[in-house]
Amino acid sequence: MDREKPGLSGRQHEKGDTFRQIIRFLSSMQLGIILLLLLAAISVFATLQEQQTAISNIYRSFWFVGIMAFAALNLLLCSVKRVGPLARLALRPRKVQTVESIQKMPFYRAVELPQGDEGDGGIAKAVAALKASGYQVSVAEGPAGKSAFAEKGRYGYFGSVLTHFGLLVILLGVMLGSLTGFEHRNGGIAGDSFQVPEGNFTVRIDNIHMVQEPDPTVRPRVYSNVAVTRSGRQIAAGTVAINEPLRFQGNTIYHMTFRYVSDVLVKNPATGEEKTKRLYDQDILYVDSQGSYIHFLKFFPNFTMTQQGMPYSKNYLPEKPVLAGVLYNAAGQGQRNVFLQLQRPEVIDTADGGIELTLQDFQHAAVFSVTRNLGRPLLFAGAAVLVLGLYLCLAVSPRRIYAARTGDEAVLHLGGSSYRGRLGMERELARIAAEIMSKEVE
Repeated sequence: MDREKPGLSGRQHEKGDTFRQIIRFLSSMQLGIILLLLLAAISVFATLQEQQTAISNIYRSFWFVGIMAFAALNLLLCSVKRVGPLARLALRPRKVQTVESIQKMPFYRAVELPQGDEGDGGIAKAVAALKASGYQVSVAEGPAGKSAFAEKGRYGYFGSVLTHFGLLVILLGVMLGSLTGFEHRNGGIAGDSFQVPEGNFTVRIDNIHMVQEPDPTVRPRVYSNVAVTRSGRQIAAGTVAINEPLRFQGNTIYHMTFRYVSDVLVKNPATGEEKTKRLYDQDILYVDSQGSYIHFLKFFPNFTMTQQGMPYSKNYLPEKPVLAGVLYNAAGQGQRNVFLQLQRPEVIDTADGGIELTLQDFQHAAVFSVTRNLGRPLLFAGAAVLVLGLYLCLAVSPRRIYAARTGDEAVLHLGGSSYRGRLGMERELARIAAEIMSKEVE
């Protein structure tokens, strides 16, 4: 017979203890609370940062994803550790209890039965009262006679597990979105296209039209007809507006805002040379060889001025369009205000001589946010499971009541337990006991 190598079983036992300690630590509720609080604190800090900085430096960083991964592992281990005992507790109850066991239950009532209820009369009254209170009741034959078992709210036992599972799915959705998602901002006027390199597709803007609200001072709605192509093949098309995004293949195109784009004719009166510039708000137009420039600040669709001389737009109706800016010299010193009105030339004096500017036309441009978040379905599913779990935790209280008597004694023993809501269970058991004392057997 081979001799057992000394110390081998001890090392195996030590490795087993170490593994169990690691699992116990990773599945501890204390660790889960710390990780969730840490994620909450980081998220609060991220909201104080610029959006792109928060996305690139925090939400998509390896350490933030790592914290979420540990939190997800903790929730998974907690759920796995609890689901077995909870399943046995919920689905395999012990339906027959002795009077001695009933008397030791958290909630107990001894009901004096009126004369004549010997035999099964007391059990029959208990069954009727429990059914009237919404319990599912079964009657079993025990060593001391018949006894009744009643329960309701069985699925409330799984509320905490579903809550954990919902949080787990949400964390997985966030991680998937962080690892595979992107956000790209771009836009243009009708006829423009822009590339989205992260998604390897092109967005073409076919048309942009504005719909004025009944109150012209309210920001109008802008609708953009777009088409999405990849390698020359169209893969999606539709209309994008506020709260009306276009979704395709896990990507989403949102309407962010609209801008006015002005077509300005630049003419040199001395030479007759002309060229048309397309200008957005905040664009700069250089007007001479010395470096003087006009900084166009804002487009006003219905221009007017306050008594203090501040320009503003009375409403969004295009009744008096004006492109406003400031002329600066090469040293960056402001020289004069510039207000270009539609089809009204304005001469600007520069170091190279006069230059004539004319606002010829204007049109609308749309600004889009193109995002991809493959974890969004998981987020929705996790939120639904989380809401269901919270409902089971807060609104469904699993309760069990046993009824039994010993021999021919005129006392019915009621005992019960409640997974939650001890005060409510105490009142309910007292009410059922009162109904048994007064109820006639049907």
